[in-house]
This record gives sequence, structure tokens and C-alpha cells, in this order.
Amino acid sequence: MPQTGRKFLRFLLCGLSCLLLISCQPQQQVQLRIGTNLWPGYEPLYIARDRQLFQDLDVQLIEYRAAGQVINGLRKGSINMAAVTLDEAVRIAASGIPVEVIWLFNMSDGADQLLARSGIDSIEALKGKKIGVETNALGAYLLHRFFSLHQLQASEFQIIGLDLAAHAQAMANAEIDAVMTFEPEKSKMLRQGAKALFTSREVPGEVMDVLIVRKDGPDVPTEAQLQQFIRQYHQLFSQIEADLPAWYDALNKRMKLSPAELAQTYRELQIPSVAIQRTILGNKTRLAEVIKGYETVLLQIGMIDKPCACSALINTKYLDTLP
Repeated sequence: MPQTGRKFLRFLLCGLSCLLLISCQPQQQVQLRIGTNLWPGYEPLYIARDRQLFQDLDVQLIEYRAAGQVINGLRKGSINMAAVTLDEAVRIAASGIPVEVIWLFNMSDGADQLLARSGIDSIEALKGKKIGVETNALGAYLLHRFFSLHQLQASEFQIIGLDLAAHAQAMANAEIDAVMTFEPEKSKMLRQGAKALFTSREVPGEVMDVLIVRKDGPDVPTEAQLQQFIRQYHQLFSQIEADLPAWYDALNKRMKLSPAELAQTYRELQIPSVAIQRTILGNKTRLAEVIKGYETVLLQIGMIDKPCACSALINTKYLDTLP
């Protein structure tokens, strides 16, 4: 063989050896940084952390004051996983950030509410008044759905952007007349005599809280890490699912609701078993309809500027390995 041919062959073999060596190396383990806001459906995550149930995983839970901050944290790369509503996951995907849904925490069945202050007992009486809402999160979507269902126009009201943590205080100070809200702020206002004029029960199946994973960047969790995380989280989840009231004290550690308020809150949530999660997340036709509905509303209110490339948004592979 000519000398140049030998050199090329040695170079080729060396390159192949390097590729094989690299491919045999285990994927680098990264810290699972999970962003959440305060919401009853996410509390099992904090129980799992406090009880050190995540073995051989570096899991950090990062609590934000508002859902919009969770979304911004994911965009900036401060977190690589997030607990969000499904419509928020669609917003993130539509912005060009590749994410996938790997767990369904709950479906809201009345837990999200439009509360009006004492003295405003009807939608008609609310017209012209100030409505507070998280303008960059689920609240904006639900407020639009409220307007649509009751044949109202946003121009008939004064819309005030307001983070969740400020809802009850703003109501008490008469800075707003109503607010699209949820726990733990919801119960504070109900104690003050507020009345619900709309709840998520009027839009069944539209408000789902999910766990998403960012699929690009320098610290993407490995499939092995995600499988281990889901398996370990499921061990706690199955215990809570089997006897929810027995876990009320632990679930209430951060929300600090009364026993009656807490019980009512969880009655307004549907917490699906793994089997039900598989059914819901595996129903591609129905999910495509739900996602299309989100897109229509989010485009109308200017929260996205193009449809979501969401064909790979749902990933049930980790759920499918659970008993």
C-alpha cells in the first residue's frame, strides 16, 4: 500500500477509535433544577424533597412568586425543568424553546376562580370595574375564556396586571374589584366575603398542570435521570393518591390554609393516577384539539405570534415504564 494510503488508514482508524470511546462514555449527570410557583398540585414535589426521596439525583426545587417568573427562568436557562400549565407549555414551545411534557400533576376542576369583592354579585355588576390578572400566565388565558363564554369584551372592564402574591392585598385595599386567582390567595379573599363569578369548572379539561423538561442547552437531563426521577416521584405520588386526606398536613406546610379550605381545594382538583395520565396524554387526537384551542386564544390575545410546533410536546415514555 502506498505511504499516503497507510497514513490515511491510520488516521481513519484513530478517528473511529475516538468516536467509539466517546460513545461508550456515560452521559454527564446534570442537576435537575425544577421551577415552580406555589400551587396545591405541585406540593408533592416539596414533600419528596423534604423527605429526601430523590436518591442518587441532584434535585433542586426553585420556587418563584409567579408563573410568569417560572417561564422566564426556563427561557434564561436558570432552570431546566418546570411545573407549568399546559397552555404555558404551548406558549414556551411556540417561542422556539424545545420542551416536552413528562408528567401530569392535576386538572383544575374549579380551583382557578374569578373572584369579585363583596357587594359585586353578578357579572353585570362587574362591568366597568377593575379585574386583576397575571397577564403573562394562565390567568390571561382563563380571563379570555371567561369573556368568550359569557359574550363579553375586554374593553368592558379595566384589566390590571397583578402577580399572584398581591391578589388578596390588592382586593383588601380596594385596588381591584375582581381577580382571576387560585390558592393560597383564593381562600384569603373568600374569607373577606369575595364571591366566585367564574371557575375553571366551566372549561373542563382545559386547565392541566404538567412537568416539562427543556431539551436544548448545556445541561439537558439525561433520559436515565428523568426515568429515575419519575420512578422515585411516583413512589410518593402513589401513596398520596391512595389516601389524600392522610397527607393534608404535609401538603399544607407551605400554603397554610385551614383544614376546611385545604379539603375544599383538593376537591377542586382532579389528581390523575398513572393509568389516567397515560389515557389523557396518550390521546393524541384530543390533545391536538386542546392545543389548537390554546393556540387560537393565545394568538388572539397576543401571547404568541405564531402557532406551536407541538407534535413532539408530549412524551409518555417515562410514564409507560411505571406499574
